[in-house]
This record gives sequence, C-alpha cells and structure tokens, in this order.
Amino acid sequence: MNPYIKDIKGALIEVTDLVQAIAQTARYIGILYEQHPAGMQAFAKRRRRYWKDIFQKLGRLKAEKGADQLTESQILLNEG
Repeated sequence: MNPYIKDIKGALIEVTDLVQAIAQTARYIGILYEQHPAGMQAFAKRRRRYWKDIFQKLGRLKAEKGADQLTESQILLNEG
C-alpha cells in the first residue's frame, strides 16, 4: 500500500514514487517563479502556495518513510 498526502483542498494524493514526486514538484515551483503577465500573477501566487504545500508534505513523508520504499514513477490524484 502506498502512502497518501492531502492537498490544501483536501484531495488525497497517492504517492507511488516519492523521489519522482519531489523532483516534479520542485520543477513546478520553479516554473511558477518565472515572470508572468499582470493578469496571471494572482493565479501564479495561488499555484506557488499549492505546490509549496505539496513539496513540504512530500519532504515530511520522505523523512517518515524513506524514498527507497516507494517504487512506482507517478503521483495518482484521487478525489477527496
């Protein structure tokens, strides 16, 4: 059984490859810190908050479980 985290909206996310999930989340955060048109800044700010929250939860999960226990290569999003 794979571990789960909850996003800030309460949806469960099954983590099947912790290392890949952390790397993917870090890329998303990096993209969201790029320059955005004025109309996209509020959206980018909300997305940064979302992905930073996910990144922190994945870090806590890594500390608890250890990355070598997880072997799949994706994050499965489940409706909460």
